[in-house]
Amino acid sequence: MQKLMMPHVIQYAQKWWQDLSLNKKGVIVIALPLAILLASLTSLYLHEQKAAALESKLQLALLNQRDIQTIHTQLLEASNGVRDYLLTGEKDFLANYVLANRKLPLMISELNLQLEDDVQKVRLNRIKPLVDKNLRHLNGLANSNLNAASDTLIQQFNAQSATLDLLRIEIEAMNVNEARLIARDRMAVNIERQRNIKTTLLAALAGILGAILGVLLFSRTIVKRVKLLRDSAGHLARGEALLLPSSSSDELGELAVELDHASQLVAKSVTEAHQARLEAEEASAAKSVFLSRTSHELRTPLNAILGFAQLLELELPYGKHKESAMMINGAGQHLLKLINEVLDIARIESGNMALELVPVGLSDLLDEAVQFIRPLGRIRDIDIQTNYSPNIGVIADRQKLMQVVLNLLSNALKYGPVNSTVYLSATSDEKTVVVEVLDEGAGIPQALQDRLFTPFDRLGAENTKTEGTGLGLALSKQMMLAMQGDINAANNKSLFWISLPATQLNPKLQTHHTPTVHATLDASSKHKILHIEDNASNRALMEAIIARHQGLRLYTVKSIAEALAFLTQVTPELILLDLHLPDGHGETLVKQLKAREAFQHIPILILSADALPSTIARLTALGVTEYFTKPLDVAVFNQRLNTLLQTPSIQ
Repeated sequence: MQKLMMPHVIQYAQKWWQDLSLNKKGVIVIALPLAILLASLTSLYLHEQKAAALESKLQLALLNQRDIQTIHTQLLEASNGVRDYLLTGEKDFLANYVLANRKLPLMISELNLQLEDDVQKVRLNRIKPLVDKNLRHLNGLANSNLNAASDTLIQQFNAQSATLDLLRIEIEAMNVNEARLIARDRMAVNIERQRNIKTTLLAALAGILGAILGVLLFSRTIVKRVKLLRDSAGHLARGEALLLPSSSSDELGELAVELDHASQLVAKSVTEAHQARLEAEEASAAKSVFLSRTSHELRTPLNAILGFAQLLELELPYGKHKESAMMINGAGQHLLKLINEVLDIARIESGNMALELVPVGLSDLLDEAVQFIRPLGRIRDIDIQTNYSPNIGVIADRQKLMQVVLNLLSNALKYGPVNSTVYLSATSDEKTVVVEVLDEGAGIPQALQDRLFTPFDRLGAENTKTEGTGLGLALSKQMMLAMQGDINAANNKSLFWISLPATQLNPKLQTHHTPTVHATLDASSKHKILHIEDNASNRALMEAIIARHQGLRLYTVKSIAEALAFLTQVTPELILLDLHLPDGHGETLVKQLKAREAFQHIPILILSADALPSTIARLTALGVTEYFTKPLDVAVFNQRLNTLLQTPSIQ
């Protein structure tokens, strides 16, 4: 009968477990191994308490043994001290006797309290009167007249020796018995420790078995079904239909039913969406690679165009030719801005935009931006009014934030009405700082708001002659998001605002500017400069720039090998180095020069079209003095050249 009922009981238990809610299943799965482990730990704790009691008993026995030895030692030292006194008459030998006379009664009393063995207590009770008797004999000898008859002293000394011999016998017996007790206690401790080890192993095994049991229960009844649902979700992502019959009424069973129903509806749409996403990612990656490579290659020829345009603008007298040079320079600068914005967009999309988020004084940054942009406003008779507190701080990358603010102000000055006002303001609370740029224009229509931050999309470009790339707002949006901020525009007026996390500024942190050194040397002294560049136009530009300086002599080579050969003959005061050379990367040459003591003092200026922050940081860490990106800003380069070599330029 029992055998017939057993399968029904098992089936009922399985059905009960399947229909049990996940919360209750979780409690049972977690509680089962914990209960087993708790019982094991309780047993282990009790055994450990017993072991600790045995160890305490062993420690007490060891202390008793030490005290017994101490009593014996002090008796011997006291006896020897009195004997030496009798032989020499020096009272200093009585120090051990005085010490024993004071301490021995106390030690015997304490030992009597500590002893637990009855045999040892009996022996101690026999020792105590012998110790008192021995001390009395020693007292008589210590206080005897040294001039008395020797027979009397000998009798007293013999009596004391006889008492000491009895004490030795009793103390030795106590030592032997205490050693036996210690051995017994040590054996008991070892036995209990062995039992504890076995208990610990059993507890660990029980915990492991309990955990395995819980895991098996969880895996067989829950995890297996969750994996089935996970695999089904994978089929669903690939647009495949599902068939998930449910055998239970718990939450997983209900989820299986709902997922099976949903799969029939979304299979086709999932496949189409997945394909569209892959195509979009491939197109975006191809676009970013193309923009990055193209923009980088444009910087090299633009270096010569802008460099010679700046030189012509400086050298030509005012007139049509100078105006033409200014137009070339302006157009080149516009093209350079476009290239830089394209590079920034490509870096952001590829995830390579490097940011340094630090506390930034917003009022100083806004003052600097207004001072920089105000000449553009004068061209169109537009005034800039500011309103912000002098102690507002934000968490941002200062250079990127300056770029965003200048872009908003530039747009307001370019697209706002002539003879109007642009308002720049900033407000702050404990968490957020908001900067607003408002002009008196009509604003952005609601229908065009969605296109406002789209790259290369200039709203109303067909109706204006104002130059623009369509990248400024898109780039600003990406930069603000990267700095954990945002940028937005109003619907009913020409108002843009940015928001950033607020912070408290440290008043002790001040910006220190390195003063420019102005000095001149004798024009007859020639400073040697080595220029390593394989591009002919860039070599010609550098020759034209150096020609404007007195006391400089330029040597030009085209490769790393030629540079190393030159350096074996001549040691220059300055090295100008391009990175992309026919026989290797300029970084290799920098490492070689910094490794040689003879060349470590020579300043190295990098002139490269590679504007990646990672490259600049790597070369700066190697010890280069300055890193100039092409196209070269001739004025800044001349100022740096004058500072390093202290030479005047030809005006």
